[in-house]
Amino acid sequence: MRHPDSGKTRRWRSRSLIALVAIFALVAAACGDDDDDDEASSAPAVTTTAAAAAAEMDDDDHGDDDDHAHDDEPDSDMGLPTGNVELRMAYFNGGGQTQIDFREEQAADFNEMHPNVTVRMEPIPDWSTTIFPQIAAGTAADVLWGGTDDGYTQMVAINAFQSLQPFIDDEGFDLSPWPDNMIQHFSDADGGSLILPVSNLAFNFLYYNKNLFDAAGVDYPDASWTVDDLINATRDLSIPDEQWGLSFAWGDLYQTWMRMYGCEFANDATYPSDYTYNGPACVEALTDLDELARNGYINWELGAKFGGLAPGDTAGETAFSGGHTAMLLSGTWEAGSISENSGGAFEFDAAPAPLKQGGKIQGAAEGFGIYSGTDHPEWAWELVKFVAGTEGQEREAKLGLGTSPIESILDGAYCTSPAPPANKCEVAKIGAANTEWEPLTAAWGPGFWDVITPAAEAAFLSDAAPNWQEVLDEAVDLSRMAGPLS
Repeated sequence: MRHPDSGKTRRWRSRSLIALVAIFALVAAACGDDDDDDEASSAPAVTTTAAAAAAEMDDDDHGDDDDHAHDDEPDSDMGLPTGNVELRMAYFNGGGQTQIDFREEQAADFNEMHPNVTVRMEPIPDWSTTIFPQIAAGTAADVLWGGTDDGYTQMVAINAFQSLQPFIDDEGFDLSPWPDNMIQHFSDADGGSLILPVSNLAFNFLYYNKNLFDAAGVDYPDASWTVDDLINATRDLSIPDEQWGLSFAWGDLYQTWMRMYGCEFANDATYPSDYTYNGPACVEALTDLDELARNGYINWELGAKFGGLAPGDTAGETAFSGGHTAMLLSGTWEAGSISENSGGAFEFDAAPAPLKQGGKIQGAAEGFGIYSGTDHPEWAWELVKFVAGTEGQEREAKLGLGTSPIESILDGAYCTSPAPPANKCEVAKIGAANTEWEPLTAAWGPGFWDVITPAAEAAFLSDAAPNWQEVLDEAVDLSRMAGPLS
């Protein structure tokens, strides 16, 4: 969740890559043969399995005429421009060869449906450094991927996407499968949709070690838990210099903690005009978190000097998988690493992170839209529907290449997988319904990220407990100067 130009290490981006690979690995493992259990996992093995799954889907799709029906596609090409067309679609390649194979198969299927159209897929591993020069030069692809952690906000600020709303209105395209909050957020200032979201990764997975809970006589977390329950359990499950009640997967999750309390970072989640992360809920959240850190109850880097970091630990998942912490706050992608790194030493599951009144969940999302400079907007819309509509997302979900925000698709793929955690379906659905993303303004990087990061880190590392109201008041004043929102 780092701003691309902030100059900071963007740790979440690496986790988004891991998420794609890990989710696929879980789905593939759940569908594999028992003989594969003794095999060491490797990238080629994942690619081979994905290719086989893609081939199987391709055989199924071509088995009879009914399988060619695409709910998000028109019955014919009437009304669309005629003549031969070449469409380019650029996307961030976070899934390696697996994703490349899948996108190429989508291109072939689209070409078969529309013989006059040739789709050329353009996988881009270094998204921000590639796409912005193309947009500036007017040479970007007709259909563009957009991800909240990889410059989507900046793409919106320079009008890289054209509104999908005229197409949606003309044909009555159904947006109801998507969460309302997601459609609203990924729209322009006039309310016109800019992308069709294909994935949502919410940071609301509260993993817990059942063995440590049992040993301490503490009830497992569930959807009824309050933030106070989480804090009390964190204290009860801590043993000084030996075991921590809670671990954060990375340092910036203090912002997720703030949102859990109902802290609003700005006066509008999408197009704000002022910073508001110094409100009462924000102060309460950081005051409580600081108390946990200074007493050594939480395992994370910003609490290391107070006994808050397991030996040799640089990531919360490491401590959790090693049995050093009872709970871990992160996302769905951690499950594969926990299973592998713990070696089955303990049982674990996940519960939704508790929310106070008005609380939200921090997250990341991605989707596809139409490049504002395309010469083929009508055909670009057809391709966007094909790859990002419900059927496209169903096919993607079968390969485990993302976590769809659409509940019916979660039910059909993600929720039916036997891969851990057992409660992943409930947690993911709560996340999809309650996630908030970064505002769509280019000022957010210098105004928020470049201000709150040093301010919060200095306060957490100070020898004496800070006055968090004063810390945040000063930070908000600096934000208003560094990145004015109006």
